[in-house]
Parts: sequence; structure tokens; C-alpha cells
Amino acid sequence: MVQGDTMWGEIEHYFDEYPVRKQIAKTLLKYGLRVSDDMKIKAGNIEVPYTKIAKALDVDRRVVKETVAMILKVPELKEIYTNLEPTVHMKFVGRHVGYGVIEIEPEPRAIGILAKIATKIADRGINIVQVVAEDPELYPEATLTIITERPIPGELINELSKLEGVKRISIY
Repeated sequence: MVQGDTMWGEIEHYFDEYPVRKQIAKTLLKYGLRVSDDMKIKAGNIEVPYTKIAKALDVDRRVVKETVAMILKVPELKEIYTNLEPTVHMKFVGRHVGYGVIEIEPEPRAIGILAKIATKIADRGINIVQVVAEDPELYPEATLTIITERPIPGELINELSKLEGVKRISIY
């Protein structure tokens, strides 16, 4: 990586002169909204009208269209934005289907935290179903959410909370 340590850090500079376009581009990235070659914004195969993006961000729809055009003109941006996909996040539904859900707020720039936590969970014979690690450039209070095949026992939560780099753990 050249510009920064995250995907957003790599591409953010393209939008430095256009703060509203930057806001739009960041939102598309955050939600996995893809830009298609025919100038459409899509969530999977579902088209999302410019007007809906504009309304959600309180911006002019023409700026949304200009952002899409810019993304398609810059090869580095096009490569990223034409390949985005939205992803299901089971944080709030996991417990309704019997999964365990923990959210870890790591210390800033903690290295190896996922590996440490995954090892402790695996040592207890619990499978991990999903992991979502938020990019600190897109989410000011980035977290690591781990969904397991069954709830994590209290004593393991205590163990995890004592690991170096763990700031806070929440259970859902």
C-alpha cells in the first residue's frame, strides 16, 4: 500500500478537492455499493437510484452522478468500486438463531488481536461462523465482531477481555 494502511487510505486522496464526492465515495465503500460500467449504483443486482443516495446524505443527486462518473474514469477507483459487494452482518440477528455474538473494541492499531481471540475460541472447540473487522478509516469507533456457532461461555469472555489489545467486549 502506498498512501495509507487501509483501503480508504489508499483512495481517499482522489477526492481531496471534492469533499461532497468524498462523502459519497466513502458511503458507497462502507455499504459495499457497486458502481457499474453503465453508471448505475447497485447493491448486488438491485439498482439504487442516485436520488436515494443523495437524500440519505443530504446532497444533490447530480453530485452523486458526478462521483460515479469520476470513479469510472480513474482506473484505480474503477477497479475497486466495480467489484464491491454488500455483505450480511449477523451482529443483531445471530442470537436469534442460537449463535454467540461478541464485539471487541481493540486498542488503536492493535496487531494480531483477531488471531489471539480466534485461537482462544478454537481452543474451546467453538467454531467461528463470521468475523467482521471494521476499517478504522470508515468507522470512527471500529470494532471486531465475531459470530460463533454457539454462545461463548462467561469464563472465556473474561479471558478474552484480559488479552493485550482488547479495550472492551460487548455481548449481543
